[in-house]
Amino acid sequence: MTTPAHTATATTAGLPEPADRAGRLLRRAGGAALIAGPLLMFAGMMTCPPQDSDSTVDYVTSLARDSFLTELSAILLHYGLIAGALGAMVVPGLIRGRKGRWPTLFGALAAAVGLLNVSGAVRDDWWRMVVGRQLPIDVAVRISDTVDGSAFMPLWSGTEMFAFLGLLALCAGLARAGVVGWWLTAVYLGAFVAMMFIPIHLTHVVGGAFSLLFLPLAVAGVRTFQRERAAV
Repeated sequence: MTTPAHTATATTAGLPEPADRAGRLLRRAGGAALIAGPLLMFAGMMTCPPQDSDSTVDYVTSLARDSFLTELSAILLHYGLIAGALGAMVVPGLIRGRKGRWPTLFGALAAAVGLLNVSGAVRDDWWRMVVGRQLPIDVAVRISDTVDGSAFMPLWSGTEMFAFLGLLALCAGLARAGVVGWWLTAVYLGAFVAMMFIPIHLTHVVGGAFSLLFLPLAVAGVRTFQRERAAV
């Protein structure tokens, strides 16, 4: 005859440990962030105000032209970058062996630092929009160039390259570990090269190519959910 105490013990033993439940919750939250980040980035790039050239005059003019579009794009990009940075921290958990572990770990940390720094820089869109609307364009451009030329600004804006190098390392590390195919690295490099040659006035084409740079995060997010589902 099974005693109530024995039954309770068996039932309790069948429940996941609190630490395991917390770990699964964090991994799933990270997977959701990995997918949400690129989607928000794509939406932010598709709503970017059209820009005639990469000159400061055209940049400020484009931001000042439509305040709603500027703010919508900026807020989508801001939270897309934050979601991507947070999600990147769970990507090393996809590696089961030694192959690809160090590139993936470096990629996760570098991408997180770079994306978080860029997310703060998105605030520039707001003040450039305001000075472009309330001041003569030559004054607005001078202010913009003065800010960009500040002595310590490169310590902030320069970290953008960490994000690109980190995402490339993630692609290579995950491919080396067999989590994804090398096609992902090829797509990433293709998008990176395309960004150098696509004219900036082709807003949606530029936005599509830029969004592909975040495809590694989305793929890692899908793999995270697949791994979690298989573990249940």
